[in-house]
Amino acid sequence: MPVVKPFKAIRYNKKKVKDLGRVVAPPYDVIPEKMQDQLYRKDPHNVVRLILNKITSKDTAGDNRHTRSKKFFDSWLDENILTQDGVDSLYIYSQKYKDGKNTVEQVGFIGLMGLDLGREEKVLPHENTLAAPKEDRLKLMRSVRANLSPIFILYDDGKITKLLKSFCAKNKAAIDVKWERVCHRVWKVDNPAVIKAIQGRMGSKSVFIADGHHRYEVANIYSREVQASSLPDGIKENSKYMMVYFVEADEKMLKVLPAYRLIKNLGKIGKDGIIDNLKGFFRIEEAASLNKMMSGLSRLADEHVFGIYLGKGRFYVLKLQDIASSDNAIKDKPKDWKRLDVSILHLFIFQRLLGISDTDDNIEFLKSPLETVKAVDSGKFKAAFFLNPTKVSQIKRIAKLGERMPRKATYFYPKPLSGLVINRF
Repeated sequence: MPVVKPFKAIRYNKKKVKDLGRVVAPPYDVIPEKMQDQLYRKDPHNVVRLILNKITSKDTAGDNRHTRSKKFFDSWLDENILTQDGVDSLYIYSQKYKDGKNTVEQVGFIGLMGLDLGREEKVLPHENTLAAPKEDRLKLMRSVRANLSPIFILYDDGKITKLLKSFCAKNKAAIDVKWERVCHRVWKVDNPAVIKAIQGRMGSKSVFIADGHHRYEVANIYSREVQASSLPDGIKENSKYMMVYFVEADEKMLKVLPAYRLIKNLGKIGKDGIIDNLKGFFRIEEAASLNKMMSGLSRLADEHVFGIYLGKGRFYVLKLQDIASSDNAIKDKPKDWKRLDVSILHLFIFQRLLGISDTDDNIEFLKSPLETVKAVDSGKFKAAFFLNPTKVSQIKRIAKLGERMPRKATYFYPKPLSGLVINRF
């Protein structure tokens, strides 16, 4: 039951920044170094300088990526590159794109959500977090004192979506920008009646984190620090909230992509032993090509089915036959957790049957099937494992159980862009 409230967003000044497509960026955690360089070159005011400033060999405690982010943020505000809206508002956010022959529009709204310090269970997570990214984001938040990007939250209520779409149909978007084949549009909602209607319906909802687990935990840590500090009361009050992109948990509107697993070291098993070790538990079929393998996964999407690529054109489709052995291999977890494909892959296939080291330094993740195959063919990786995406209904069930999924269990698409709206404490 989140507390939702409007805010005065900081946005790029259209009089100073003529092309918003040059200054926006994806969330920090999906920006590889090559893209970071591209965004730096794209425009001197690209938001990457705030959300993911470059590390240099000369960094010190007083001059580093986080202090530089603050300097850019402050100077852009002083120069009116960034300006603050004058009225508290919610911001409807639409992301429209082509998915094959279909057009999909994901519509939600951006507002502030009360952190309910000490009662975070009202916001249900589904993934574990890592210490290093949290420490980095905490240092950034301490420096800039702002939410530079929204976290992505799911809720259950179709009536809010209808209300949002009705508003959009009658009003002109304040922001309209295309990024990587997705049309991003934002409407500013300062009508008190519309805001109150949204708040009223959201007040009775449980919400689930889709994306932004690290930033959510950091916001709670930061707020506790601020409450115990001597900072001004205004900052203390504002830090009790964080900026959130709220979207209805509708399977038809949301798209979850899988992350494919690339294995560096197979350990003692070797390539030749993989199929032999899986035979007693899976029905295994060879596939003539990547497309044939991916078609097999799609055709059997309601089954526990996986793909393997071992290089030199060797593709396989695996369908789990012995569910009891898989369940028994996964200890101390509820049935819904055991039956996740990502759980079966990591705990039954990797750890139990193949003895593959399930660590971040042995496994890397890619979203493109073709790039995954190319990575194996390059010789850098020994094998690749493919799986179907986790369903939104599964994410909700796991979150309600109070459980966390294995890492990289979900990749929501499209991501909310950074640089559309900012919340300053």
